[in-house]
Amino acid sequence: MHICLLPTEILHHIFSIDLIKGLWIPPVLLAQLAVLARTCRKFKEPALDILWGRIEGFKPLISCLPEGVVNTDRRGNFATGEWSLIDQYARRVHSFTVNSPQLDMINNLMQMLMSAPSSPTSLFPNLRNLYWYDSREHFSLLLRSFLGPTITSIWWGFMSSSPSLTQIALLTSLGGRCPSIRELTCHVGDSPESSDAICKALSGLRELSRFTTGTLKPREFLRLASLPSLKSMCVRLGTYDTHEMQCNSTPIISPKLEDVIFQVSVHFSDCIAIVEHFLKIVRVPYCRSVIVLFDCFGLDDDEPGVPYDPLHIPDLIVSLSECFSPALEKIHLLFNVDFAIHIEDIIPNRNYVLGFNAVAPLMPFYRLTDLRLDWMCTSAIDDASLKTLAQSWPQLESFYFGAGTRWVVPPSMTFTAFVHLIQHCPRLHAIQMSFCAAPVDYDNDPFFFETIPNEKITSAFCGDCLQSATHAP
Repeated sequence: MHICLLPTEILHHIFSIDLIKGLWIPPVLLAQLAVLARTCRKFKEPALDILWGRIEGFKPLISCLPEGVVNTDRRGNFATGEWSLIDQYARRVHSFTVNSPQLDMINNLMQMLMSAPSSPTSLFPNLRNLYWYDSREHFSLLLRSFLGPTITSIWWGFMSSSPSLTQIALLTSLGGRCPSIRELTCHVGDSPESSDAICKALSGLRELSRFTTGTLKPREFLRLASLPSLKSMCVRLGTYDTHEMQCNSTPIISPKLEDVIFQVSVHFSDCIAIVEHFLKIVRVPYCRSVIVLFDCFGLDDDEPGVPYDPLHIPDLIVSLSECFSPALEKIHLLFNVDFAIHIEDIIPNRNYVLGFNAVAPLMPFYRLTDLRLDWMCTSAIDDASLKTLAQSWPQLESFYFGAGTRWVVPPSMTFTAFVHLIQHCPRLHAIQMSFCAAPVDYDNDPFFFETIPNEKITSAFCGDCLQSATHAP
């Protein structure tokens, strides 16, 4: 073997080249790693480290034992020889994923798996990432046996609206059991007990930087968002008593939160009003990125209505501009709605046409690099208005502005608006917008040939660019 292949680190890097980032490893790659581990002694350790680095369920561990040979002691636990064999592979596991069907398969072996020698967490002594897709209480003891100081990321969810006392106690003990957690996804019910347990659990996690959870009310959001180490937060907004925190109350500032995602799962008639009220009573001055996903329900495919009230959009954008500082770099307002279903209700409706004044409150965000408002009908915004917007966002790199829906109302912008965007946003690389396909006199208009070309653009989508009737041949 060549001398360059002797270092284990080099072999580990080579064997990991085709590894897909995520939880799932293709079976073909698993088979290739197994072959490498059996090829020579030098390949064995790095190949096994990668092969066992991420496993799903307990079947891989049980399959390590000789078929039909499972020795136990007088109490029914695995004998020392079995544990030694399992430990050869379990100590290599850095990421473990398990779901309900996989737990059902080892129900009779659960006591054996919890009887690992030396310490409660010795089954996976080097575990970093734990993904637990089960909410049943009688598996909580097994889950607890995996929680150790080496863990840095946990995904854990409850299907029930209110977790049991055992589950709440386990949740509140995370700070002591896993003090090094940096990423936590914890979906629990919207009961007061659940929210209080989450707040207590997070207060003990001094290194937590990314947190994803279910429905939170404004007070709970502000309490969690003020954690000193938290940088990113994803929460679900539901219905709540708007009188709980009045809009004229003094906003509580979240000190260091840089990235927030709001998922709105309420009836479509209330979705925008809830977000608007929420943003009015919250201030996140250090935030760099905000995504609002409207995942509304109540729309019937057989009898479709309107997915939102267009009259609420300007107030929503105003509240957005007041909640975040001008340092904001990313704004995504997304509707998880198939507008094609509601084409007869909204596409010809001129009430959905939003003009310059609707988006003007976003102009102070001078550091904006990524804007996504592709669901908007921008037909009332003309070339001059878009030029003003482009001049306000000189660092823009991604611009999704209308064109996400096939609006019947023709756009007021022409190709000139497209050129304005390129001229004033030199870092732009992705564009989605609609404009009127009217003829342009390139030869006699100095505006066009004096424009500096943008060689960074890699994606440009112009939607259904309608040809103006006055310029049609």
